[in-house]
Amino acid sequence: MTVTVFGTGTLHAAAVDERLVVPDPVPGLVLTERWRGFCAELKASPEAFSAVRVLTRSVATSYGAGPGLADSAELVVSELMGNVLRASSENEPVLLIVDVYAVPSGVEVIVHDSVPGQPDRRDVALDSAEAMSGRGLHLLDLLTDYWTVEPSPLGKQIRCRLRAE
Repeated sequence: MTVTVFGTGTLHAAAVDERLVVPDPVPGLVLTERWRGFCAELKASPEAFSAVRVLTRSVATSYGAGPGLADSAELVVSELMGNVLRASSENEPVLLIVDVYAVPSGVEVIVHDSVPGQPDRRDVALDSAEAMSGRGLHLLDLLTDYWTVEPSPLGKQIRCRLRAE
């Protein structure tokens, strides 16, 4: 048996013989292991978002991605989940489905949400010192080979492909 631990300090996630393990239950997170990845159904919360970010890094590194690709995949997942939270009504629970898979050429990330409408591209420079938001789609352009917005049973999905260096 091979055990690989990811994260620093407290044990956050591990891969045992390339099988993802979340040691402690996270409220509002239902995790399903998939071939070379996972599907996370979650209600937005800091704990659930943190677990999904750690699992994303775990998938990337478990299947041989370098630290740069693992960082990028984690950032893409974080950005997409955060965008859904910011675009949602404050009075309603935010439901998301996040799929992350290691693919032969890198990592695929798919975030499903029920927020109506398409992502909004703002004219904000990535290096702007004044902007508080508006860089998300520019980050997707920079970090992914491609990304698409497609219909999903939940509403829409944003699918991204990140290529290994």
